[in-house]
Amino acid sequence: MGRFSGKSVVITGGSSGIGLAAARRIVEEGGAVLITGSNAARLESAREQLPALHILVNDASKPEAAQALAEEAGRLFGTIDAVFLNAGVGAGAPLGHLTPDIYRQLMDINVGGPLFGTQALAPIVCDGGSILITASIAKDKGMQASALYSATKGAVRSLVRGFARELAPRRIRVNALSPGPIETDFFNRLGLPEEHASMVTQQIAAGNPLGRMGTAEEAAAVATFLLSDEASYVTGSDYYVDGGDAQL
Repeated sequence: MGRFSGKSVVITGGSSGIGLAAARRIVEEGGAVLITGSNAARLESAREQLPALHILVNDASKPEAAQALAEEAGRLFGTIDAVFLNAGVGAGAPLGHLTPDIYRQLMDINVGGPLFGTQALAPIVCDGGSILITASIAKDKGMQASALYSATKGAVRSLVRGFARELAPRRIRVNALSPGPIETDFFNRLGLPEEHASMVTQQIAAGNPLGRMGTAEEAAAVATFLLSDEASYVTGSDYYVDGGDAQL
């Protein structure tokens, strides 16, 4: 019997990276999973890897998409045991190059996504369930050209505290996951040339206390702990998966 046997879980931003790694672990441990993403081809690719997955094209940056997701999750599962609000974007710009479009893009998906996602999905989360939202160590560090991105992840941390308090009467736990440097397709999706992306990741790894990048699977291991009943006395917390980057 796995930790998720007989349980249903919704994961936004689940077509790649940490979201997909978490979906894989949950399916392997007996759970039913609905993943979302804005790219239909990547979602289909994820389902080819894990045929048991349910998929839904759903843009987390649009407030109305949250209600559509809740309706689909309700149709599939009735009620759900856990939610992993992982969809986000890491774009940014230095002072002098920030635009209203960049502001809207980052705020709409990184803040609006978990805000409206929690609001829409909480009513169908079972009492005693779990909600996990992806933040980032960027909220704790001053990083070049990342002030706005860091601010959105700081907002996520505050949302988690507020939601955890509001949902405590239903014993629904709300926590944050703060990844550090994780090996995903992040740089490729930013359009960086492969050689440049490789140089950046080497520099990041060299500066990390553990001397390497983390893996999506390592982040997913912490995520699935927080989503599971093993974390039944954990709420309002922020778990770092960063090789000590924000701590040491």
